[in-house]
Amino acid sequence: MLHAHDKTLYAIISHTGNHPQGRRRKKINVEYLTRFQIRRREYMRLSLIKIAILFLSVLLFVGYEATQAAEMQKELRVGVTPDYPPVIFRQKDSIRGIEVDLARKLGGEMNLTVRFVVLPWKELIPALMDGQIDIIMSGMSITKAREVRIVFTEPYLKSGLVAAFRADEAKKYTSKDSVLKGFVVVGAVKGTTGDAFVKNNFPNAVRITSFPRAEDAISELKRRSIDIFVHDAPYIIWAVSENETEMSALWEPLTEEYLAWGVRKEDEKFLIDINSILKRWKQNGTLHDVLRQWLPEGYFKKISQ
Repeated sequence: MLHAHDKTLYAIISHTGNHPQGRRRKKINVEYLTRFQIRRREYMRLSLIKIAILFLSVLLFVGYEATQAAEMQKELRVGVTPDYPPVIFRQKDSIRGIEVDLARKLGGEMNLTVRFVVLPWKELIPALMDGQIDIIMSGMSITKAREVRIVFTEPYLKSGLVAAFRADEAKKYTSKDSVLKGFVVVGAVKGTTGDAFVKNNFPNAVRITSFPRAEDAISELKRRSIDIFVHDAPYIIWAVSENETEMSALWEPLTEEYLAWGVRKEDEKFLIDINSILKRWKQNGTLHDVLRQWLPEGYFKKISQ
């Protein structure tokens, strides 16, 4: 089918007849038509090449996105706040502790590469909910308030809050009542279960101080700026072992708590898989072996009975 411009050219050619002038015009018009057709074909060829390039680009982009998604699926992003020895802490340039060992074992069981994502404590739950991490493994206690936003796995360790004090004042604190009812300056880590506990259970406290980090509270305890520091049992037993000439503790827990891992509520299959692995670890001794590497025998006799 000819376009309007092509028909015009043919009309001109057909009316020239055998007249010399007409033959010359016919030759010119035929040449013009040939050049037009060549340009048109070139244009169409270039258009097809551009379409092909665009199509390949889309395929490559989609393939890249699929590859990236597949790589992300092979990765277990573990949210941690490494300031809680022996559960999770920094040692020189590496992160170590109970949670690190368990995370690596969990990754191995699920054929996932573990990547630790270090975050401030208060950002762990928001990061989980926003999809920045897949799981919280940072010595987090199960609480009703936290269960409003996330779901916890089965617990892997029984814990509780313990009161630490200076070794030279150990005779003052021989029972829970002597700790809770004393006229003392009490310290806790801000935003933790210990912080909430001291604000509601020390009616005679002279002052309650919240610290950003547990190590800050230990320093202030040794400087006599506070009298008692309330924190999780695993940390207190670690701190006392490092400062045994200066610190002591009441090993009768003030509360009963359980440490577990936090996941998103919508990740139901992920939760089921983790709980299945945890159950197997408890049965075959894997969990016990990891915990014993980091916690002394006395912990299980005094706290985790």
